[in-house]
Amino acid sequence: MEFTISGRIRQRGRRQIGWSVPGIAGSTAWALTAGGELRGTALFALGFCVVVLLLGIHELRRLREPFRLRLDEYGVGLHDVRLPWDSVDSIALRHRERPTEEHQASPRPPRLVLRLTPEAAPAAPAAPTAPTAPTRTDAPGAAAARKNRPYPYPFPITRSAAGTGDELTLVNCADLDQSLAELVAALHEFAGHRFESAPRNVLPAGARDRHDPRPGGAERRFTVEDGNPARLLLLPAATAASLAPFLVRYSGGTMPGPEALYGVWALLALLFGGLSFRAGRRRRRPLRLRIGPDGIGLREPGGEEVFLRWADLSAVTTAPLPGSLDRRPFLTVYAAPGTDLPLTGPFLSDGHRGYGLIRLDRLPDQGQGVPAALRAFATDRCASRP
Repeated sequence: MEFTISGRIRQRGRRQIGWSVPGIAGSTAWALTAGGELRGTALFALGFCVVVLLLGIHELRRLREPFRLRLDEYGVGLHDVRLPWDSVDSIALRHRERPTEEHQASPRPPRLVLRLTPEAAPAAPAAPTAPTAPTRTDAPGAAAARKNRPYPYPFPITRSAAGTGDELTLVNCADLDQSLAELVAALHEFAGHRFESAPRNVLPAGARDRHDPRPGGAERRFTVEDGNPARLLLLPAATAASLAPFLVRYSGGTMPGPEALYGVWALLALLFGGLSFRAGRRRRRPLRLRIGPDGIGLREPGGEEVFLRWADLSAVTTAPLPGSLDRRPFLTVYAAPGTDLPLTGPFLSDGHRGYGLIRLDRLPDQGQGVPAALRAFATDRCASRP
């Protein structure tokens, strides 16, 4: 299957140029007619539009560079160079870290990153490769550029963060004309066990798109009931006591106390009434975690359940959150590549999105039964140990 980037880049560049040119014209006219502080604002707008114009021109200049990514049963191809699958240790979709202020936002589109086997990794740039004959896909001067390359790969190559091998960045998925789902499907089909869908320190690369949860048996549920049932009696009683003066007044009696206290009684009734409703809802819908053949469901006290299907998860573990000072174990899930989970507060581990679902000490018996339940229903995705 082939993947291209020309359509997306052309559209982005034309859009940036199309918006910036009228902006430059308008900002120039504004700067010529304005005076004082307004001229400074107009010049700032003009500079911004010029920057956008330059970005658009840069995007269109990228179209001069040939690009064609091909995934098939033989290997990975980029331009006129092909890497057989025997030379590939793993291939993954990795997200980049956002700035600190954007940490809680959704991660950036992933990059397709390939890790070579030790035998296929390029050596130090000692001697350039021999020149090759130009092909029809070559741009002018491409053969000369290949001649000066210290390794026979046209990919940007970097040392992996873990120091385990050389990584080749194939493409930024934000530039692809095809959808991310199509890329994920092609990786599942052709890369097989080399498709890395979870951090290596959690689970090694392997196929995790099919599993049989039936041997797991009945669904496991972990429920935490409200430990203070007296609250359900005291809060409604306090609400009734706050409403009693109004009932006396409207029944024809005399309101106890000065009229200035009417607002105080009303606020107390509203406060205790809201707390009574919240306590009743938390009593009817307590904290519950369920693990079964279809996936994992979590319901916070008084809230709606969030359900995660096994097909949407690449790995689950019961360990402290990566990079956190809190060393208490969490039930942590990692999203399958190309999948958006209905959760907030993601973190990145080796470029893969993870979510701390719940701290285990909030569950009965400190969550000791959770690892066994995970191993029963998702052995291929579970990183927990007995």
